[in-house]
Amino acid sequence: MIRQIEMDWRAMKCYQVRIFLLPVFAAAIGMYNPLLVIPTSAVMFLFFSINVFAVEEKGDLNRLYLTLPIPRSSIVMGRFIFSTAMGLAGILTGIPVMLLITPYAASQYYGPTAWYFSIVAVSLLLIAFLNLAMFPILFKLGYSKGKFWGFILPLVFISLLYGGYAVVSNLPGNELLSFNLMEYAYKNLLAVSGGFILLSAVLLFTSYKISKKSYSSRDF
Repeated sequence: MIRQIEMDWRAMKCYQVRIFLLPVFAAAIGMYNPLLVIPTSAVMFLFFSINVFAVEEKGDLNRLYLTLPIPRSSIVMGRFIFSTAMGLAGILTGIPVMLLITPYAASQYYGPTAWYFSIVAVSLLLIAFLNLAMFPILFKLGYSKGKFWGFILPLVFISLLYGGYAVVSNLPGNELLSFNLMEYAYKNLLAVSGGFILLSAVLLFTSYKISKKSYSSRDF
């Protein structure tokens, strides 16, 4: 499994330098609302991990992997661990970026440290949801055939989600929407954050089981 992760990472060598641009994009989104930095960073790092499907197909690496003493289930698990680790790296990267840009953002939020638990929980939920939306399709169809349903469509969805939030939060009377949401999550920390984390685990497990079944029956 570790070997699979190492091979996937080496295969993405041509994309690795781009990872340094992700915090810049997250900071740009955060200049509108710094509460969006951590979720944005997590989502962007997760989308970055999808590159492994592209390079795998371009180099026909699936055939190579299957000649090695690595079961298909390990390939799926390795890729899930890698993508989840990338999402977590996005969260960890987003925290200092959020702290740095908050004083200069259009909206400034200075809440208790417990706010971060809720933000991280939302970020984990986004990672899990997008994982479920993308990985089973990409494992079943590959990158070229599954790109629209397993990459472009989820990307459009998350963009519309951000756009919808921006519109709603700017409506008259909703100026404190973000603050009120964070305060509610803070006062119901265990129920909200704990519920999001539990749901994230369920979605990731479901995605893994579907992906494992899809990849095991795929013909190359």
